[in-house]
Amino acid sequence: MLRGISFPSPSHPAWWNSHRKLVLLCWLVAVLIVVLMYDLHNTGWDAKIYWTAVQVVHHGADPYAVGMAVQHAYHNLPKGQNGPHPFTYVYPPMTLPLLRLVGMFPAWLAGTLYVIAIAIGVLLQAWAGLQLATKTERRWLALLLPFTLFFPGLIHNFTILCGNIVCVLYGLVLAAGVRGWKYGKWFWYYAAVLLISVFKLPLLTLLALPLLLGRRQWLSACATGAAGVALFAIQPWLWPNLFREYLLAVRLQFDYNHDFGASPAGMFGTVLDDMGKPYSPAVTIFYLVFAVAVGALLLHLAHRWRQGRISLERWLPVALLGTLLMNPRIMEYDAFAFTVPMLLLAWRAFRAVLDTAAGLAGDGALLLRRSQEANNRPDLALLLAASGWFTAINLIRLGAEWKPADAGVMLGLFCVGVGMLYWRAEGQNDVAEAASAAAAGAGEAGTGVSAEPPHAVIG
Repeated sequence: MLRGISFPSPSHPAWWNSHRKLVLLCWLVAVLIVVLMYDLHNTGWDAKIYWTAVQVVHHGADPYAVGMAVQHAYHNLPKGQNGPHPFTYVYPPMTLPLLRLVGMFPAWLAGTLYVIAIAIGVLLQAWAGLQLATKTERRWLALLLPFTLFFPGLIHNFTILCGNIVCVLYGLVLAAGVRGWKYGKWFWYYAAVLLISVFKLPLLTLLALPLLLGRRQWLSACATGAAGVALFAIQPWLWPNLFREYLLAVRLQFDYNHDFGASPAGMFGTVLDDMGKPYSPAVTIFYLVFAVAVGALLLHLAHRWRQGRISLERWLPVALLGTLLMNPRIMEYDAFAFTVPMLLLAWRAFRAVLDTAAGLAGDGALLLRRSQEANNRPDLALLLAASGWFTAINLIRLGAEWKPADAGVMLGLFCVGVGMLYWRAEGQNDVAEAASAAAAGAGEAGTGVSAEPPHAVIG
């Protein structure tokens, strides 16, 4: 994990060691908080659903039928006597052999291995996020990374305790993505996306990333997408009864639990459901229109990046967040995997605003000093602005649900990120850019991303 962090010159070993110790201390504090939350908070709600399904399959029963029977019984109880909503295992029948395999292990061993797998997945996500940052940004991002565990999508939530399988799979996807956007090697990314689509078919939208950050990837992306759809489509023939019950279980996820996610389409579905109106096919049409619009915008921006009009450093977080928004049902654990790109976009937006304010005021010396300070440590104004905004959105969250709050943050940051790409690409803020480049100097070689033209980064 720490090998991905860039530090100042080794001629300052004392500072280097103190920073490394501080990073380790932050991770230790974060782990201790997770342990305390595990003891004090309801935890592992998704993992408990998996384990119930494991036991049902191990005894030769149907996890979908059992889960739906519990849900129907719950909703037949008088109001006030039914307690928390029960949930059903809602992954396709192709995953059931994995449940049978897990059922061969004792509970303590299966649980321990699963916790280790989630920890590795989270660390891989953190490492991948660190690769998005410049050398300057890594100095403070390394300290904040442990605490992003508690703020998926920058909004406080305990999703780190849910135990969802995608926490593991997103780690594989994003780690493979780093190899893709740095070296143009996308094979393992396609393999990881195909694997995650076995559990959640809509996550095939992650195949947009190679199209945005690579070259000549259309054939590979389309082939992987076709393979994912084929794996899903063959299941009605292999397990007709199980597949039919699986689709019914997914339907109840919306009809009974009203869980549409935090995507724009999901928010639209929630509004329709709250109004008592049918959400299908209106939500599907809304999603298709939104996805086509966002996809077209992202492809246009990718073209500008390949022309050298946008640096990879600034394009990466926008491309990642845009790829997330194309997911038709964004859950907390989806936003969790994309928290670092959102954090970087927010930080860079505040920095750009403050730099622009200094430029409009005609204070060239202030602008130059701010740019030089940005290559050493964030100045007080930037820290106050960013932390004030972060505190405000989380205070607002106290009076609202997580999903609409984070939907607003995701859409807002995406629009800001796109705006900065057009604004900066047209030559604005040139003084700050030039000053930053001069101050960074030869240290650019140590960054996680490169300011070189695209062909020097992506093969």
